[in-house]
Amino acid sequence: MNRLENPISHALRRRSFLAAACILPWLAGLAPAMAVQAATGSPGAKPWAYVGPQYIITAEVAGARSFVINFINLSDYVIVVQPNEFIYKGESERYYIGQVYDQESKDNRGESFRYSASVLLKGRSFTGLTVLGAFLEQDRIAELSVRIGAKRFYLEPLEKVAFEQLAAKIGDLDLQSPNPRAALQEAWLEDLGRVRTTDGTSEWDRDWQGLLQPDGLNLPKIIEKPPIQPTEEAVKARTYGRVRLSALITKNGGLEDLKVDKGLGRGLDERALDAVKNSWVFLPATRNGEVLEGRIAFEVDFPPPAK
Repeated sequence: MNRLENPISHALRRRSFLAAACILPWLAGLAPAMAVQAATGSPGAKPWAYVGPQYIITAEVAGARSFVINFINLSDYVIVVQPNEFIYKGESERYYIGQVYDQESKDNRGESFRYSASVLLKGRSFTGLTVLGAFLEQDRIAELSVRIGAKRFYLEPLEKVAFEQLAAKIGDLDLQSPNPRAALQEAWLEDLGRVRTTDGTSEWDRDWQGLLQPDGLNLPKIIEKPPIQPTEEAVKARTYGRVRLSALITKNGGLEDLKVDKGLGRGLDERALDAVKNSWVFLPATRNGEVLEGRIAFEVDFPPPAK
C-alpha cells in the first residue's frame, strides 16, 4: 500500500534538497518546492490548507515574492494547475495573483525556459510548486484560494502547530485507495476549507476580474525595484520627477529593447536605464497556461528630498 512519505512535514522541518532526497523517488515531484529556504518567509505569515475528497492543497509563504503550494490529487482524473489561478486578498482588500511557477519548461521546439505557467497533475499523485508574483501583504492575508477547473477552493489559515499535525496525518494517507473519502477517514483527516462553483456569470469572479486582461493575459510584473539615487547634476538643478520607460520582457524574465519614453535629463535618464538593467527583477507575461514575451511600460521615480 503506497502512502505519502509526509512531504509537507519535510517541508516544515527543512526546506532543502537534503530533505527532498529523503522522499521516495516516485515522490520526486515535490523536490522543487522543498528547496525553498524557510528563513526567507514572512515571520508572521500563517500556512493555509484545504482538505476534501478530491484534493488536498496547502500554501505557505516561501519568500518576499513567493509561495510554496502542494497539490495532492485524490481523484482519478488529470487536472491542470496554473499560477494565475492562485489568488489571495490582503487586509487592504487588494487582490494578488500568481504569475509563474519557478519551474523549467520547454516549448514545442524543445527550447528550455526558466518559468512555467501550467502543470499537469495525474490522478492519485501530487506535486510541490513555487509560485512567484508581485505579492505584498503576505503576513496579512484575509482570503486565499486556488481554482481548479470550474471550482475555486478556499483554503483555511492554520497555526503552525495545527499545520504540523495536519502534515503528520497526510503522511498516513493512502494515495492509492480506491475510496478517497475512506482514505481521509483512515488518516483522521477532516474536511477543511470551502468550495465555490462557477454559476456561469461574471459575478462569480468579479473580485479579481481586473487582475487579468479581457483576453486572459497576465501582464509582465516587476517584483523587485530598489530605489534609485539621483545624479549630482539633478540634485544641484533640483530636477525631480519620473522617467517613463518601456521594455520587452522575455520568457525568462530578461530585458530587451529597454528605452526611455519620456525623460527628465540631467543624467537621470541614463541613471534609470542603468539601474533597471542591473537591479530590477521582472516576471514574464502568461496566458492560457503559456509563458509569453510581452512589453511593459513603467516609471522610475526620483522624488525630491524629504524635508
